[in-house]
Amino acid sequence: MLKAIIFDVDGVLVDSMRFHADAWIEAFGEAGISIKREDIYQIEGSNGLGVVKLIFGKEGKIPGPEDFEFFPRRKREVLDFDGIKPFEGMVSCLEGLKRRFRLALVSGSDRKIIEKMVQRFFSGIFEVAVAGIDVENGKPAPDPYLKAVELLGLEKEECLVIENAPLGVEAAKAAGLYCVAVSSTLGPERLQHADLVLENHAELFRYLEGLRAGAEERT
Repeated sequence: MLKAIIFDVDGVLVDSMRFHADAWIEAFGEAGISIKREDIYQIEGSNGLGVVKLIFGKEGKIPGPEDFEFFPRRKREVLDFDGIKPFEGMVSCLEGLKRRFRLALVSGSDRKIIEKMVQRFFSGIFEVAVAGIDVENGKPAPDPYLKAVELLGLEKEECLVIENAPLGVEAAKAAGLYCVAVSSTLGPERLQHADLVLENHAELFRYLEGLRAGAEERT
């Protein structure tokens, strides 16, 4: 029986990916590394260290310890946090789900950003929050989702993941979890490894409402 829903954050709960991408573009640009939004969208879900490693690798470079410290910090400094908003209807949807399920979130973002986002938009909703710094290996490794399941104290078959990025889907499936993907940043063809792919947030809301209604019928 489904007992918990684990949400990715950026692109699922909040409409934020263009802001994160632009912040990375500015941070890397200061070091003469030119990237596009699509470069970040393709590796969405990686934690800060993973982004640095992947972007440097794309440039044929090897990052040093100072790069792993500088770029995530600089990205955090230039991020337009005030531009980020929850998808319309998301907060009320989560409040309804919370009455029937335990809710968790998993993100590759910096913990300070996640805490600020939860405090501003989702206070009192999530029981468990896993940030990029909380695991050694970020998405696409299974570690972030395995950590969430561990903190929830549930079995894998009692949990469901909502994702929007290929690396996140890969992480959820590697963790042995059922994964529903919503196409909010990349096309649905990029999410084909998910158990279920939804075209947009309207479809996601209908799916989640179905889960809530089903849970109510069983009580």
